[in-house]
Amino acid sequence: MSSRKAKSAPAAPVASATRAASRQPATRRQFVEAGGNFCRSVGLPRSVGQIYGLLYLSIRPLSLQDICEQLGISKGSASLGTRQLLAWGAIRHVWVPGSRRDHFVAVAELGDIVRRVYHEFFKRRFEAADGRLGQLLRSLDEDRQAGLVDQEEFEEIRTRLERLQRMRQKVKMILPLVDRFL
Repeated sequence: MSSRKAKSAPAAPVASATRAASRQPATRRQFVEAGGNFCRSVGLPRSVGQIYGLLYLSIRPLSLQDICEQLGISKGSASLGTRQLLAWGAIRHVWVPGSRRDHFVAVAELGDIVRRVYHEFFKRRFEAADGRLGQLLRSLDEDRQAGLVDQEEFEEIRTRLERLQRMRQKVKMILPLVDRFL
């Protein structure tokens, strides 16, 4: 047996992140949380909303390391989140004299961000899926002819796909209004 005492382990990153978050103003914590919850509710990573919320209320540029520490998230999550926000134009890189790290600030004009996300994320994907439902219906017909689905299953699946087509047509009718509104 060794007579040496074991060194105590350094504080866990989660514990230090929790302490860092608890030292932040309540307004910032609540805004960051709201941003994370919003993104999660629309199917985006929670960290994307948290990062934007943190940067939006920060009066100075933050590095990736600052973001990780203040939010208690991994460098991978912070990196993915900042790349997504950069792609949407929601944040931008800034140069900080004396530092070689990337620093970020939020773009404060939310209307520009909403327009860009709508055009580049939603509308582009919606238009790309235009022929997909028709292709699925043709594939379903082929599956029936090949005996891979019985008549009952064929009818039910076809009804569901046609319901999706009708819903898609309704959404397609309002897209010009959304375009004008944004």
